[in-house]
Amino acid sequence: MRLNELEIRNFRGFELRSFRFHPQFNLIIGENASGKTTVLEAAAVAIGSWLLGFQGVETRNIREGDVRYVVDSVETRIRHLPQYPVVISAQGQVGDVKDPVTEHVEWRRELRGAKKKTTQGDVAHLKAVARGYEANLVSGEGPTLPVIRYFSAGRLWESGKPASREKEFDGGYREVVDDWLQKLRSPLFGYEGSMDRGNSSRNLLRWMVEERRVEIDEERESPHLRAIYEAVRSMIPELEAIAVNIRLRDLLLHYKDGRSVAFSDLSDGYRNVVAMVADLTIRMVTLNPHFAASAAERTPGVVLIDELDLHLHPKWQRRVVEDFRRTFPRVQFICTTHSPFIVQSLRSGEELTVLDGQPTPDVANMTIREVAQGLMRVDESDTSRRYGEMKDTARGLLEELEEKKPLAGEALAEFEQKLAEATGPYADNPAYQAFLEMKLAFGTGE
Repeated sequence: MRLNELEIRNFRGFELRSFRFHPQFNLIIGENASGKTTVLEAAAVAIGSWLLGFQGVETRNIREGDVRYVVDSVETRIRHLPQYPVVISAQGQVGDVKDPVTEHVEWRRELRGAKKKTTQGDVAHLKAVARGYEANLVSGEGPTLPVIRYFSAGRLWESGKPASREKEFDGGYREVVDDWLQKLRSPLFGYEGSMDRGNSSRNLLRWMVEERRVEIDEERESPHLRAIYEAVRSMIPELEAIAVNIRLRDLLLHYKDGRSVAFSDLSDGYRNVVAMVADLTIRMVTLNPHFAASAAERTPGVVLIDELDLHLHPKWQRRVVEDFRRTFPRVQFICTTHSPFIVQSLRSGEELTVLDGQPTPDVANMTIREVAQGLMRVDESDTSRRYGEMKDTARGLLEELEEKKPLAGEALAEFEQKLAEATGPYADNPAYQAFLEMKLAFGTGE
């Protein structure tokens, strides 16, 4: 599945805006409040429409909070006027890895007024295609189902610390797992909560622990568990091996330098990446079990990630795009970021959407300074903002001193006062202060 074009009307901050997406990787940049998350939320409505064709699967509808408002003033009274209809229009394609013929689809969803439901009438073609896939699935034909996922900026992958031994022995843990396994038996488990903003690592660990139990009980290797191991190792090349520990009910990561770290003890950056990779791979192997260990490599789909750089060290920011490309080669990614390192790692300007400026075709050849200043509008990116302010203050004082010298009497006293006020915020830098006082002394002829 691919999302090729998206048009937004009266959705949050956009009155009307259109976007074209690259089939592999897309990065959206812009200042805060420019609408990066809005684009992803609209895309979530668009790709979530695929789920309308499957029974019992929840999707992302247009909500009241998505309505654009116009501020109006009448006789000093301020009013917020909702703008309807709210419209999400999309063009995309659906195809199977076994079938080179791709189904091209156009669809549209609207919210036409307050307290009304999001329309489905203009999604008939997409729903029909999805229902055909569901029919093939029920008949046992094994169609290739695309993964659909939205990771919001509010994602918080909790540590997933194991429950106490008392809770384990009282049967509560098994009872929860049994309820969860009932859902797992559904062939559409991979679409469960795919549009949810909230995330939990507990279900990920629960799935892997249960899969490991099956391995032990049946004395055979699980290709689906191996698919997760390989996907995580692809994203983190410094890993030697990965294993599920049933006693700890945790995932253990063994590094090439000899360290072993439990998933629950990882830093936020590592835990978020491992959790996203595991989440996607679990969905892929449950949607397409016939792909076995190669599910991550062969499953298509659309994945949305808000703030891709979240919790990542700059070293990882420089490579994370290629890591995702390599690990999930048939997935279309649409992401947002504030990181110039991630922007620089794109292969071409066609993969970049600049909400408040013009993109460039040579992103991969740009320096960090050129990305920061040219695309992200960060002035003086080579030095700190405070250093720039100090330099500007010094330049202004020196230019004024040059114009007025030699200073004496009242003019000298006035300039000395101005010097004290201007350099006061930088009193922690005595060399800076001494330099300007020396210049002042030179300007008075003392």
